[in-house]
This record gives sequence, C-alpha cells and structure tokens, in this order.
Amino acid sequence: MTPNCWIAPRRVFGVGRDGKRIRKALLFTSASLAIVRPFAEGIRSPTIGASGLGNSGARIAYSDDASAVAHNPANLLDLKSWEGSLEPTLVHHEASFKGLDGGTAETRDPWKILPHVFTGGPLANDRFALGFAVTVPYGLSVKWEDDSAFRYTAPHLADLKTMNFNPTAAYRIAEGLHVGAGLDVMWSQLELHQYYPWKLVLSNPAIPDGVLKAEGDGVGIGGNAGITWQFMERHRLAFVARTPMNVDYEGSFESHGTPGVPGGLVKADFASQIRYPTILSVGYGIQACEAVRLQASAEWLQFSRFETLVLDTPQSLPGVDKTIPQNWRDTFTFGTSADWRFSPGWIARAGYQYFQTPVPDHTFSPTIPDANQNVFTVGLGWRSGHHRIEGSYGYVLYDDRHISGNQNPAYNGSYEIRAHLISLAYGYSF
Repeated sequence: MTPNCWIAPRRVFGVGRDGKRIRKALLFTSASLAIVRPFAEGIRSPTIGASGLGNSGARIAYSDDASAVAHNPANLLDLKSWEGSLEPTLVHHEASFKGLDGGTAETRDPWKILPHVFTGGPLANDRFALGFAVTVPYGLSVKWEDDSAFRYTAPHLADLKTMNFNPTAAYRIAEGLHVGAGLDVMWSQLELHQYYPWKLVLSNPAIPDGVLKAEGDGVGIGGNAGITWQFMERHRLAFVARTPMNVDYEGSFESHGTPGVPGGLVKADFASQIRYPTILSVGYGIQACEAVRLQASAEWLQFSRFETLVLDTPQSLPGVDKTIPQNWRDTFTFGTSADWRFSPGWIARAGYQYFQTPVPDHTFSPTIPDANQNVFTVGLGWRSGHHRIEGSYGYVLYDDRHISGNQNPAYNGSYEIRAHLISLAYGYSF
C-alpha cells in the first residue's frame, strides 16, 4: 500500500482510446505546428516541455503527459487517454565579455522561443501506446553588438535552428516493465554573419567593411529508446538512450561589399557538418507517498564527436579559417526533482540539475558562450476534465568563464552569462 501524504491525487484522465480521439490529437498537433517557429538557445536546448522544466533535475522515471515522447517513450503507457499539448519555452539569455586589453562586448536580442508540440496515448488493449513530438533539441542564437571586441574575429550573428520529428511507440512487456522506441528525423539550419575588414586587408582605410554570410540546412536521422522497470512497489528504474546524429549542411556563401566586384556581391556554395552526441540517461524514482514522488537521474553526453567545424566554400579570404578545431569533451549532468499533488487537480514541481560544459578553454568561442551551469526550477500544474494548464520557471546560474591560452587570442578574457527559462503548456485529453 502507498502511504497517504496528506492529499491523494484525483484521476483526471479520461478512458477513451478509440480512433476518433487519436485523430483529434493528431489534428491538435498539426494546428499547433502551424503557429510556431523554430528558434533555439545554446547548442543543447533547455529542458523540453513545462513538466520537464519543473522536474528538470530528473524526469525519466515518471511522466504525467504526452511529453514522455521526448523524455522516456516507455512512460507513454502511464497515460490513461490520448493527449495533445503545445508547450513553448521562452529563454532570456545574455552574455558579456571583458578582454585582457580592455575591449568589451554585449549580446543583443536576449529573448528566444522554443516551440514544442506533443501528442500520445494508449491503444485499446492497454499494452501498446503511440506518440509523436516536434521539439527543438539543439540550437543556438547569439547576436553580439556591431561594435563589439569581436567585430572582425567572430560572427556577430550565429543562428542554429533545429526541429526534430519524433514518432514513437511503447509496449508493456509485463506489469511494471515498459519499453519504448522512436525515430528522430531532425531538420537543421545554420546561419553565420561576420564583418570583414577589407580596409585592413587592402591597406586602404577608405574602403568600408564587408559582410560575410553563410547559410545552409540539412537533415539528420537517429533513434531513441527507453525502459521503465518498477522493480519494487513504489520504486522505479529507467534508462534512455539517444543515438548520435550527423547533419550535413548545404547552402550558399555570400560576400557583401567586396571591392572591385560590380555590386560588391560574390556568391559561392557552402557546406558544413555538425556531429551531434550520443546521450545515455539513467534514472531512479520513488513514490514516497500517494501525493509525493521523488526522482534522481544522471546523463552522459558524447560531445567529443564534435572535433572540428568545417566551413567549406570555394571562396578563400585572407584571415578566414575554413577548418576550426573544437575538440569538445564528453560531459555529464545529474540532478534531482520532486512533485507534490497538494490538492485534487493540482501539482507542484521543483528540480535541480548540474550541467558540465563540453567546451574547453583552448577552443572556447563567443559564438557559443558556455560554462558549467546550476539550474534551479519550479513548476505548477492544474488539470480539470479534458484540460491541462502548466507553467514552470528555471534560473540558470552559470559559472563565470575566465579564458586564457585560447587558439584565438582575441577571445581571451572574462565572460559572464545569465539565463532565465519560462515554459508554458496547454494540453487537451481526448
């Protein structure tokens, strides 16, 4: 028996599992996709979904909603009916720099939005479940002020967009033992803008700066799988794996304001590749009492796959590197979370998670200003009938980064990074 912890939760899911409700959930997903655009912050996006952010430290042992597709597909079998949800995350991210020579820089346009859409639920025999998600698992959007210390040494705009399409299925092997697996089809776009000092290259101060622009997109394919095992009453273990993925980007390169060229525009082909990591996660959860659940989890991320960034274009410009060493490190995260059903239909969440940066000092770049992070989150959710509304907030406490001995001496100095996360959700059960 599960001990009573003040107030027991009320069942708020329906029991309908017919094709009509599945079609309604898919229509909800399609309508939600029509009103979102893919923007991201950081090479790996913040926690996906409102309940995921509220339980940021650990979220793979238990799931309350269709966002299980992204966190642990095996937990889709915990849903009692089909549900669709729209769950955007707002990110406020700022960075500042002070160089060893006194130069400074500040980022601009700190607000970003990351759209996430989920749908999923059980099939009639209660042994299978299906789900589908559209999420933003990776990305970055960094815009430095035009007159920053990095004007000629780094892109003033670096924008990496991703959108992952994730069909998923789950199967109940036995009571308390669930497995799930899904396909990841991720579209991505990479865009870089950088000022180019023609006046310095040609030793003519009368020549204005040029602007270099590179843009390309591509698709990567991978997969994911999860296992949830209730090995004792009230105790769960969970394991989730995501395969590595390569995205080959193809597009165009443009040099604007090029001296001696009619109109100043030079065009060429552009190509690049980003190697995204393998991710392995393990989690433990306990139903401490009827109203309280506790979780802990850890992740390993194989960021060492990102060894170099190749910017392949037939055009060659003095001082512009086409192969940029990255030499990222494998990293880990760990965290804990708790949720409390303090009243019928209401749930409160809290979490803590530590993120280790994969970027070494030697290859640190203002294009991806990153540091070790301690993330503290809270959330509040409400269900009534078919409706679910939830909101979560996260405060990201970055370590200050003091860079010396960088492969580009212009990047040596001190960096301060600040971030706030807000995730909202509206879900409808069918």
